[in-house]
Amino acid sequence: MKVYLRITLLVFGKAFPYLVRGVYHAITGNTEKRIKEFLAGTKIWALDVQNITKTKVLVLNEFTVPEKGHMIFLNHVNEMDFPYDCYVIRKPFLANQVIKKAWFAYWWMTAMGSQVFDNSKAMSIAVSVKSLIEGLKTTSYIVYPEGKNTYSEEIHPIKKGMVKIAFDQKIPVFVALKSGITTYQEYQKGNVVGYLALGIHDPKDFSNWEAFQDHIYNLMHSKKRELDEMMEIERKKIQTV
Repeated sequence: MKVYLRITLLVFGKAFPYLVRGVYHAITGNTEKRIKEFLAGTKIWALDVQNITKTKVLVLNEFTVPEKGHMIFLNHVNEMDFPYDCYVIRKPFLANQVIKKAWFAYWWMTAMGSQVFDNSKAMSIAVSVKSLIEGLKTTSYIVYPEGKNTYSEEIHPIKKGMVKIAFDQKIPVFVALKSGITTYQEYQKGNVVGYLALGIHDPKDFSNWEAFQDHIYNLMHSKKRELDEMMEIERKKIQTV
């Protein structure tokens, strides 16, 4: 709770200049500059969260996020994902309808270029897919393919929705993993969070969406174990210092 309160207060502190400039660009209709300012503001949030929680963030291999035209599949753990995903990846999100319940988070995420995918009915899905395709012309989107907070370091089954859209629309997927977020469920400070890039995977290389889904899940599941082992070594290093 302390972390979330601090993040909210940051809007009127360190992140306030980004908020003001972002709102100005929104009023003047400069979408590109608006998104740039709000994305930059999320990094300020992330740095402050790292500082107050004394968290060490490690990027364990070359992590070159595609500038545009890709979905970015990343495992989803809990509410603490947001600052670290913003810090390492710094891309807008493709979120589900649940985000609308948190009005400020919803407002900021849409201001930074995120989209909310409405899968409530066939017509809304068609509209959301059209918006996604249009958005991919200028950016790439972070997607949580498990479809929910898992509150676990385990990779959960990947939902059909985003995988099938990626396959049907021939959208390449940049896959990444993170480890260490669940430690916030045990203690508030001294955490180690690590990220690992797993490269770009083209749905055109697969005969159907189910094969693509299996490939993504098996890749994330196997590599997550390796990443967890690396993070455990890093945590032990910190404990012995």
